[in-house]
Amino acid sequence: MSHHGLSPLLNRIIIILATCILTISGCSYGNYYMRKAHWRQTFEYLPSVSALNQLAPEDSLVLIGQIIRLQKRQEPLLLVAVSNKYRTNEKVALVQIQKSSADYYMAFLPKGDYELFVFADMDRNGDFESNEMIGKTKVTVGPENSKGGVVVEGPSITVDFDHPGNVDFRLSETVRPTGYVYKSLDDEFFDPKYGTMGLYNPSDLIAHNQGFFFGLEDFNEEKTMVLFVHGISGTPRDWKYITDGLDRSRFQPFFFYYPSGLPLDKIGTLLAQLIETIDKTSKNGGPRIVLTAHSMGGLVSMSAINKLSEQAFPASLKLYCSFSTPYGGDETAKKWIDNAPVVVPSWRDIGAPSAFLNDLTSRPFPKKLPFYLYFSFNDDSNFKNGESSDGLVSLRSQLLPSVQTSATRVIGVDETHVGILNSKTTRDSFLRLLDTVSPPGSAGANMP
Repeated sequence: MSHHGLSPLLNRIIIILATCILTISGCSYGNYYMRKAHWRQTFEYLPSVSALNQLAPEDSLVLIGQIIRLQKRQEPLLLVAVSNKYRTNEKVALVQIQKSSADYYMAFLPKGDYELFVFADMDRNGDFESNEMIGKTKVTVGPENSKGGVVVEGPSITVDFDHPGNVDFRLSETVRPTGYVYKSLDDEFFDPKYGTMGLYNPSDLIAHNQGFFFGLEDFNEEKTMVLFVHGISGTPRDWKYITDGLDRSRFQPFFFYYPSGLPLDKIGTLLAQLIETIDKTSKNGGPRIVLTAHSMGGLVSMSAINKLSEQAFPASLKLYCSFSTPYGGDETAKKWIDNAPVVVPSWRDIGAPSAFLNDLTSRPFPKKLPFYLYFSFNDDSNFKNGESSDGLVSLRSQLLPSVQTSATRVIGVDETHVGILNSKTTRDSFLRLLDTVSPPGSAGANMP
């Protein structure tokens, strides 16, 4: 083989190896590549909607709807979405409904027609079974009936616990604990391995989470909500050091826990809808929300802010802080995109230049929303590319001029890209900033 024939192959190998080095948990990209090849082959030889959801999760949509109870019962509930597109009674999604939000259901589905069934563990034996169906409806999922090409408002499902029925497909699903409140970020639910899963296998992370919104205590709108958004391949545990410093009598931490491999515009739409829902469904004028993001989470958050600006901006959103966010993108990611045999969808958005970034940073930032931009500049890496950075993101990207001009204040921290979230300097500065939103002595007061 000639040198010229080998060069393109070597380039691809170098890109894959670089990706492996940059992935904390090992060569996850190699597994991603093999998984994509597996699902592509599976779909070609044995088509199914489930295989399609694994093969192209970036094309799937989030279905959200209401559950109406005819009786006040507390048995665990399960939503099953069934498709007949490729095979009869294919169970595409099985989602246990969170106890604390039992009036709503959610499913992540490819476009198509579905039958939705709700089951209850009527006999309390720890399993959902085919003779415990208490409600059903039909729905069409597609971009044409969605919000922002992401969220589909599903029909209400009335459930009748007193008259359970049967379905003509087999079902035996174990009941598992559900809820949006966890005692600690040390819980296995937030393990870093799930951040890697969210980057390379978004459908499985959504199945694991069965939701996007989690906290360390029950929601109390009298407190100021600090809504944290992690970065690429991250989980809410990344925020542990900062949340440990919060005055919990005034502030309550909540987390947007999302699969970072999906297109960022879609994730931004989900975050915008979450903030809008909190704002509209809360009483007494809504809570005070501080949106706080790290790294790529800042791109997701600014996307959400742009979408919220297109309509009546939520009065509850009081402050936005971003840490080490690549507003100018990453030119290295563009090289991965050009050379990698299979591309993670979110890479396309962070690769500079990209249509997503151009649109994101060209829109006017809402003047009434204070914006504090934290950047990091300590590069402790052994392999420096000659450009000033925090070891991962260049200063040029973090300090994009068009974003700097929108910021209320720009704050530099002598830390690495990851270290900024575990820095006493960062935490002390951030906590002082929170005091401007909810001053000491204001516990229990939802101030105007």
